[in-house]
Amino acid sequence: MGTQERSVNQSLFDRGGIKNSRAWKGALWLCLLVSLLLSGGCARGPIKTQEESMREARRGPLSLVDDLDFLGLAETLEQNVDFLKRDNQRLPEVLQFGPRSIPRLDYVVALQHLLEQLKADDSGKAFVEAVERDFHFFEVYGDKRWGEIFLTAYFEPILKASSRSQGGLTQPLYRPPQDLVAVQLNQFAERFPHWSLFADFFAKTSPRDSILRGRLVSAHVGTGGLSNLVPYFDREDIDGGSVLRGRGLELAWVDPVDAFFLHIQGSGTLEFENGRQLRVGYAGQNGHPYVPIGRYLLDVIERDKMSLQRIEAHLRHLAEGERRQLMFKNPSYIFFQELKGKPLTFMGTEVIEGRTIATDTQYFPKGALAFLEFPKPLFASPDDIDPKAWQPSSRFVLDQDTGGAIRGPHRVDLFWGRGESARQAAGVMRHPGRLFYLVPKVEFLDSLKLSEL
Repeated sequence: MGTQERSVNQSLFDRGGIKNSRAWKGALWLCLLVSLLLSGGCARGPIKTQEESMREARRGPLSLVDDLDFLGLAETLEQNVDFLKRDNQRLPEVLQFGPRSIPRLDYVVALQHLLEQLKADDSGKAFVEAVERDFHFFEVYGDKRWGEIFLTAYFEPILKASSRSQGGLTQPLYRPPQDLVAVQLNQFAERFPHWSLFADFFAKTSPRDSILRGRLVSAHVGTGGLSNLVPYFDREDIDGGSVLRGRGLELAWVDPVDAFFLHIQGSGTLEFENGRQLRVGYAGQNGHPYVPIGRYLLDVIERDKMSLQRIEAHLRHLAEGERRQLMFKNPSYIFFQELKGKPLTFMGTEVIEGRTIATDTQYFPKGALAFLEFPKPLFASPDDIDPKAWQPSSRFVLDQDTGGAIRGPHRVDLFWGRGESARQAAGVMRHPGRLFYLVPKVEFLDSLKLSEL
């Protein structure tokens, strides 16, 4: 049952509304009825492990229709297969699909089989038939019910930039500072007995949650000459206090609001006055949690109309001091590096327009093939903030990325693409959808192994 139902039940207990067997039986029958309708219990508790994060779907996708071209899917799948074959420390040896564990190389063989179907028939018919015949659909735990996710989107912006501070381009983009230190807490838990209480936690949590980031400060009297590790500077320290100025860390200068949203997207293209373009991407983070500033704007922007465009418009409407104070509400800060090619995912692959999704690494396996159902925005013109309609859509996607705001067994972020049209669509994507992971059947994997003997 959802939040509203839980609050109603709690008010009944608080007021003594359930004090006799008749009222209790009535409430129990109501709970059972709603439970059957939603395929869940009266209240869904939080989950803690990958084993709980998905299950074989009772009802799969309505139809395996892909709104993108299958030729692009073949190229995407081939890149993903090649990457999964590598001996890469970022990739686990076993992919966990809820209660089902599959060795990574076995999963590669299954994806290779699908790739062969795509190459043999670019209409996608043979591919879809192989998916339906040889794979199970596993639905994610979701939020209020199984299979249901909350979908947002990200994109690669193109920003005006300068090699020095001038005009409206006054916000520097920084490389990682030399005093930024990452501490691998899980390694301490593995090595030292007195950390054993935390070992299980670090084993089950995502890799990024077991990393403590801070900075080294000079030793003081009484410390035995040792430097101290303290929390790193937050956004207000860096942009308000200018604590990184003068260190030679500046990659370029951009508009302050553009920089704020670039931190959220994680990568983008800088376009200088002479026409030179420079791609930049994520190189590090200050260790502070990501805080969405939209939660502070509910008095000026309705919740169901909250979008990147409306938040940006509000920021630009504010006086500089007010704007900075609002942006300081998000203490998380991103450092950048120059990129030679496309932006890279958490997994290490290049992001694929419309195909790459980001999920929480604590629950979902990187490199896995999935099927996504979601509403797609349609706009009347490139300048519109609100879509004229929402079109039911679906496509095959690859779980390759993660993000600071993508937490929990129901959050999914879809990489929409590059430039203004991608920005327009990604900015309004805040909708429910459904996500299914493709898990090869045991007998199918056995037949593939036999064919290789």
